[in-house]
Amino acid sequence: LKKKQRRELQKAKAIRKKDAEATKTKAEQEAKEALEEQKQAKLKRKQQEQEQANKGTSNYSTLQKGVRYLDVCVGKGSLVQNRKKVRVKYILRAKHVRGKILDQNDNFGFRLGRGEVIPGWDIGVQGMREGGRRYLVVPPEAGYGRRNVGAGVGSVLFFDVTVLKA
Repeated sequence: LKKKQRRELQKAKAIRKKDAEATKTKAEQEAKEALEEQKQAKLKRKQQEQEQANKGTSNYSTLQKGVRYLDVCVGKGSLVQNRKKVRVKYILRAKHVRGKILDQNDNFGFRLGRGEVIPGWDIGVQGMREGGRRYLVVPPEAGYGRRNVGAGVGSVLFFDVTVLKA
């Protein structure tokens, strides 16, 4: 009788253990599925943001590193030269060309092509003339990368740049 009771107890323990493992496995699977859904939602949001960023930029020309530009006004003055000092007026916006202003400066100077500014500026300001105005759309690879400058981590940046002095 005792052997029979012990066997039944062992069977009962084995069944409980299997149930516990099955529950644990099911919970792990549900957690994995939830994580995958979160990843998909995040990816979808990022794609929507990218589409929103690209919306209205179909007339833009594309340069190196995905930098896009649209000349609003072509200047009549001297051409911006590589390695030379440039003075610009700019407005940095989030999300799109008419988005929230993150930064602006009415008299900002730098040397073009020397790495004093983000690569998107060295690429995008090249070829402008004094008095010219250009919209620049700078992807994260040519901007601040994964750093958050107020537009979100890894965001596309929208600049309105006017060359004051070349």
